[in-house]
Amino acid sequence: MPLYEYKCEKCEELFYELRPSSDREEPIACPGCGGEGKIVFSTFAQGRSSDSCPDRGSCSSGST
Repeated sequence: MPLYEYKCEKCEELFYELRPSSDREEPIACPGCGGEGKIVFSTFAQGRSSDSCPDRGSCSSGST
């Protein structure tokens, strides 16, 4: 079962849940306040390019 990242629309807390992929877009209750959590794309899932890094020395681009 995949791990998804959600953000609460009420308190804006980020939290993670293991859910079936078929349920990933369905709202989920926030563990902090009980508000409605919506799925977000985590930075891990998005990845990043070297062009998006403000300090190129801290990003691995695969070239030297």
